[in-house]
Amino acid sequence: MNFRHLRPLPLALALAAGAVLPASALAAHALRLLPATSQDLVASQLATPTAKRMGVATLERAPLHASWPLDANAALDAQPQPHQSQSREYWVDASASDLHDGVRLRVASAGALVRISPHAGNAAIRSDDVQLSIGGRRLDNAKAVHSAADADALHAAGMDVPQGSVILKLNAKTVGDVRVAVPTAQGGALIHVYEPASNVTLSLTATRDSIVGGSPVGFRASVEGATLDRIGGLVSAPDGSSQDVEFVRQADGSYLGQVTPDPAHAGGPGLWEMHAFGVTAGQDGIPRDVKTAFAVSLPVARLDGRLSQAAVLGADGSLSVRIGVEASVASRYALSGVLHGTGSDGRLHPVAMGQVAAWLEPGRGTLELRYDASSLSLGAPWEVRDLRLVNQADFSLQERRARALYLP
Repeated sequence: MNFRHLRPLPLALALAAGAVLPASALAAHALRLLPATSQDLVASQLATPTAKRMGVATLERAPLHASWPLDANAALDAQPQPHQSQSREYWVDASASDLHDGVRLRVASAGALVRISPHAGNAAIRSDDVQLSIGGRRLDNAKAVHSAADADALHAAGMDVPQGSVILKLNAKTVGDVRVAVPTAQGGALIHVYEPASNVTLSLTATRDSIVGGSPVGFRASVEGATLDRIGGLVSAPDGSSQDVEFVRQADGSYLGQVTPDPAHAGGPGLWEMHAFGVTAGQDGIPRDVKTAFAVSLPVARLDGRLSQAAVLGADGSLSVRIGVEASVASRYALSGVLHGTGSDGRLHPVAMGQVAAWLEPGRGTLELRYDASSLSLGAPWEVRDLRLVNQADFSLQERRARALYLP
C-alpha cells in the first residue's frame, strides 16, 4: 500500500485517535527499552581511557537536534547485514632470496594476472626482469605472457598500485606450477595472483560488522568449485597489532573462526581487517586469500534504560523521546533512531529519522530524540528502530539496537 499521499495528522485528530498519549496516561504506562537481542551491539562494561586518547578537546559543545520524514514504503533494514567478501586471488610475500631462486605459484586457470610489487625503498621491477618456468623449463616471455604493464601505465589507468610494480597477464597455456624469478631483485616483494576465469572462489563473512572492544566476533569461510583442505587467519588492528584466528570445520563444509580483539587496540579511526588464507584439497591445492573489514569501538558509553518524557506532544506537535545514557568519559555523543508509525494496514512503516548530539559529562545523562510534527504522517502505536549511540570523538558505534522502544 502506498502511503505517500498521507499528511501529518492535525493535533486534535491525533489526540482523538489516541495517536499520542497525554503525559498522565504515559505515567500509567511503564516505558522501557525493549530487551536487547544477541545481534544487538551492547557493551557489558565501559572502559575509561585518558582524555588525550579520546581527542575531545576540539569537539563542539552546543547541542543539536534534527529530524526529517522518510518514505513510508521504504524497505529499511534495522540490522545491517555484514558484507561477504569473495576471492579468486592470493598473495605471496617473497624475500630477495626467494625471488632470486624463483617462487612457486599455483596457476589453476588461463589468463591469470601476476603482479609483483617491490617492498618500499626497493628498485622498480620491469617485465623484462621476470623469468617464468614450468617443470624446470624456462619459458619464453613473448609466448608465455599475453601482456604486461608497469606502475606508470597502471596509475594512468586509475589503478592504485605500489610504485615500481609490474603486472603480467599470462597466456592461456601458462598454467600449472609456474615458477616466477626476478634475478635482479634488490629486496623483497609482494606477489599477487588473480585468476578472473577460475571457478574456485573463497568467501568470507564476519558474523557482524561492528563490535565493542572485549567482545568476540566470528568469521565464516567457504569455498565454491573445490573443497578446502585447510584455512587459517589473521586479524589486524589499524595500529598494526595482530592476532591469529583458528578455523574449525562445520557440518556443512564451511569453516568457522572466532576471536576477541584486544580492547587495548580498540577505538580511533580505521577499520580492523580479517585476512583468511586457505588451500583447496588435492595434490594440486589451489591457494586463495580473502579479506574483510569490521569496526571495533572502545566502549565508553551505553544506554542505561532510563526513559522520560517519552511520546509527549510539545506545543508544536512534535514527538520526543528522552533516553538515559551512561558515560565513563566526557565527550560529545550522538543518538539516532528511525521512528515507525502504524499505517491503515495495521502495520508499522518508516515515518522519520531523528538525530541528537550533545556534550555529556561522566556519569548519567540524557539525550532527547525529537521528531518534528511535519514528520508524523502516521499514527500510534510507534516504534523506534535502528537506535544508534555514537561517540563523536572518534565516530565509534557505542550501542545499536534493531528494535529499541515501543510507544503506544
